Amino acid sequence: MSAGTRKMFLVAYLLMICGLVVSCSDGSNSDPLAVYKNQVLEWQTCPQNVRDYFGEKVVELDKLGERAKFALMRVPLDYNNPARGDLQIALLRVSAEDPASRLGAILFNPGGPGADGLNLSVVLGSLWTDADTSDPVKSLYKEMSRRYDLIGFSPRGTGFSTNLSCPSDEMFRFEATIAVDLSQENIDNILYNSRLIAENCRKNPQTAYMNSETTSRDMDLVRHLLGDSKLNYIGFSYGTWLGTWYAGLYPDRVGRMMLIGTANITVPLNDVLLKQGMGQQRVLDQVLVPYAVRHSDRFNLGATEEAVQQSYLSLKTMPGHLLAATSKLLPISKSEKADLTLLYLRAAERMQAFIAEHPDADQAAVETWINTAQFVPDATLNQQARAGALEIAGMYFPMVRHETKPAALNGEDALQRAVMCNDSGSSFGVDEWIEENKISVASYPFYGGFWVQNACLYWNAPTVHRPAVERVAGAGPILMLQSELDPWTTLEGADTTFAHLPNTRMILIQNEYSHSLIPPYGQECVDRPVAEYFLYGTIPPERLTHCAGNPLPADATEN
Repeated sequence: MSAGTRKMFLVAYLLMICGLVVSCSDGSNSDPLAVYKNQVLEWQTCPQNVRDYFGEKVVELDKLGERAKFALMRVPLDYNNPARGDLQIALLRVSAEDPASRLGAILFNPGGPGADGLNLSVVLGSLWTDADTSDPVKSLYKEMSRRYDLIGFSPRGTGFSTNLSCPSDEMFRFEATIAVDLSQENIDNILYNSRLIAENCRKNPQTAYMNSETTSRDMDLVRHLLGDSKLNYIGFSYGTWLGTWYAGLYPDRVGRMMLIGTANITVPLNDVLLKQGMGQQRVLDQVLVPYAVRHSDRFNLGATEEAVQQSYLSLKTMPGHLLAATSKLLPISKSEKADLTLLYLRAAERMQAFIAEHPDADQAAVETWINTAQFVPDATLNQQARAGALEIAGMYFPMVRHETKPAALNGEDALQRAVMCNDSGSSFGVDEWIEENKISVASYPFYGGFWVQNACLYWNAPTVHRPAVERVAGAGPILMLQSELDPWTTLEGADTTFAHLPNTRMILIQNEYSHSLIPPYGQECVDRPVAEYFLYGTIPPERLTHCAGNPLPADATEN
């Protein structure tokens, strides 16, 4: 070999070695997220503050024993610039009963935005663990407990994760519902509070990174650290918005995804709020009013629909705060609580009559009367009505006194505004927004103008942009579970999302209004395809499946 040839080989060899060194260096140091991707989650027994969070339901946590473990995951505040610092994300895992047959993990989000989902793994883990194995459908949920890890988590900004704060030394101005007070002074107070929230939240440098984009990336980091190639997911309400956001970012990483109570993903999240007044009023008028008439001797609200409607419309008087207190407290999102909802209305109606007769009665006097009042004939139901009346009085009298509260927001309250405004802002200007709410009040007398306060009017631009809907359509089959009369995520919005996603299948529960249903529902038409989707990847043969809803409590008793 000549000297020139030897020199050529030596150069090539050195270049090869140099290339190997560079490659190794790139693999360990070029990824700025490596420190997060290489962390090891330290699963431990739930600390006392987490146990306290469960309250009376801590028995469900204890029942799961060593299967329930808690961990904190480090995430970057800003995925595009990790040098900005870290946050912590709280996770609660209920391990698969049979790890040898594990199919993966299912991550849960309860909605909000801002709601803490840490407990969902325990709620569903306990429910599915105890499923009746002698029942051919319920046994499928026992199988899901055997084969899936269940992961509840506190989204960044809330719960046991790093909390978002919007500090302020100011007090909110008093605002009344515009259903009874359309004065310019009241509207000005609502807009003042909306602006104050926006200004306070935007002062915190963390706020810009509280959005569905970063939460989706947090979820993908959970998937990675669990060693799963795909993310399995169940999202409720806003959790459906979040789930489709994840699917838009990572369509090839979507495993089995179920959306329960699907939001309209084609409009700003903030604008979805306008439909909620309609959705709640529809449940009241189309379901609960006829139910009250069918069982007039049970609820004492009237023997005709007109009489029942007049009973709740009467709450608009004196000066209407009773309507606001009652509408905020009615448990209208669960059909299993239909009786309780009507008992609250009956309690409010009787309170209205008592206060009209005793206009000088203070809160103590009204509460004394409540404790001996006869609202309905049945003794058990009457006790429930009394409890509801006391709760309503507890919200009503501070409104009468025009009490306000500090403008500082923390955790869920702060995160709700941040996500809503950072994700997509509002398509309305201030004047347009107020006009839309006035139309809502005219159309839906009990629930119109329910969400008139709106920080997004003053938020400037969103901090992120939702991935194109077409990318979500590129994920695998997604299952949607929808109540026909859902008051919060209405069928109209769910149908719009459904129409834009050809990869979805929808199970529609007719004559059902419950929001955020937890499977199993109690009807094979619903429960079998949900379980078979997660266990076997089977999707319903029809794109849209209609299933019968469960009867309301008193109707079921009669049948």
